Amino acid sequence: MKTASKVMYTIGRIFNIIALIIALLILILGIVCAASPDFQQKLIESSEDVADLTMAKAYGITLIIVGAVLMVVYSVLFALASHASKSLNNSKKENAPHIIMIIIGIFGDIFYLLGGIFGLVAENSSDNSQN
Repeated sequence: MKTASKVMYTIGRIFNIIALIIALLILILGIVCAASPDFQQKLIESSEDVADLTMAKAYGITLIIVGAVLMVVYSVLFALASHASKSLNNSKKENAPHIIMIIIGIFGDIFYLLGGIFGLVAENSSDNSQN
């Protein structure tokens, strides 16, 4: 079960890295949109929703905020998944990292959910086999 848990955590972290790259692209697009008058003018001309320069800057600032928040969230998720994966190899019985990953998996990533379930089973079955 430890191997299955590690595989699920690894797959989840791969998708997490992809999400981090997308968040970085959103952040860069927001910076370009907020800082470049040429880009803002093209946005005004090509979109019916964007009426003036202020609205184009607002879109840019919104993208910056969304990109920054997503980068923080996915970085924390990556760190938690790494900690949960490492907790499988230590000699202590740690259920908390796997329970956290199950909760995260319920709200988002199926691989973190499965990794947490397999991790809990692995932690508790290895404890039972030592008795």
